[in-house]
This record gives sequence, structure tokens and C-alpha cells, in this order.
Amino acid sequence: MLISATTWPAELGAILENTAVEPPARVSFREERHNPIFKEPMVLTGHLEYMESGVLRKTIDTPFAEDILVEADHVIVWRDDKAQKLPLNRSRALQVILGAIEAVLAGDQERLEASFRCELSGGEDAWTLQMTPLSRSVEKRVSALEITGNSRAVTSIRVDLRDDEWHLMSIGDTQDDSHEEP
Repeated sequence: MLISATTWPAELGAILENTAVEPPARVSFREERHNPIFKEPMVLTGHLEYMESGVLRKTIDTPFAEDILVEADHVIVWRDDKAQKLPLNRSRALQVILGAIEAVLAGDQERLEASFRCELSGGEDAWTLQMTPLSRSVEKRVSALEITGNSRAVTSIRVDLRDDEWHLMSIGDTQDDSHEEP
């Protein structure tokens, strides 16, 4: 009896290899931010760009306009025609989250496992990567990251923060994705 390879349990290295993104790449997103102080989740839409190794951009189109560029050791946020440059070394948790996202995009298992305990479930066509920070200082701010995907792409990223706050970003298929590779 033959079994399709896509029904076998997924291996992290194979998943990362299949879903790795070659920059430059751009994809749309829809993000829900859940916070106990909000009556309803805040919903953001826009696009993400993996411009080159070490350079990520998030452009929010609704409900407000904001552009966030992560490059090297800093983040630049543009809002209302004003730019604010922030050093990444001010937030170890943010450094680790952004590093994990880029590691997934680049297909870099070693980098991912340097900062997270990784548990993969599902098969090649529908998988979930549950990541728990190895650093106690990071875990004080971020309890977990959960990334889901299929055989070709990452489809969502969930960041669980402390105090019942969490963000869920659905990637691709949120609007017309012309030219896009997640």
C-alpha cells in the first residue's frame, strides 16, 4: 500500500525548506489584536515585505496608516508623516520574535531552535509549529508563538503575550495577492 508523502508526519527541516521565502517578497495580511482592555479585537490589514536578509517591513493600511521597518539593530515606525527610530536592543522579546519570523522565512531551523523549544504537529499539507521561548526574560513578555502553514507557505502567526493578550496574523488570501509569495 502506498501512502502519499503529504500524509506522513511533518519534519521541521522539511517544512522550513518548503516554505522558505526568497527575498524580495510581499504578501497581504489581516491581524487581530486581542487585549482584555479592548471591547472587541482591533483588526489591522496591510502587507508584509521580506525585502532582503535582515530587513522586514510591515505596512498597515487599515484602520490607520503605519509603516514599520525592521533593519539590522533598529526599528523605524512611520505614522502621520513622522518617523521614530527605536533601537532593537531595548526589547529582547521583540528581537527574539522578529528573529523567529525571519528564521521561518529564511528556512533557518538552527536559528529558530536557538531561541525556542519547537513542537511540530500535523502533516505537510496542514502543520502547526508551537514555539516556546527558551529565555526566561523573553518568556516574561511572550508566552508562545504558533505558526501554521501548508506545503507551500506559512498561513498564520499567533503571538501569545502575557495577561491574556494575543495577536493572530492571517497571511495571504486576505485580499488580492498579485506577485506574492508569503
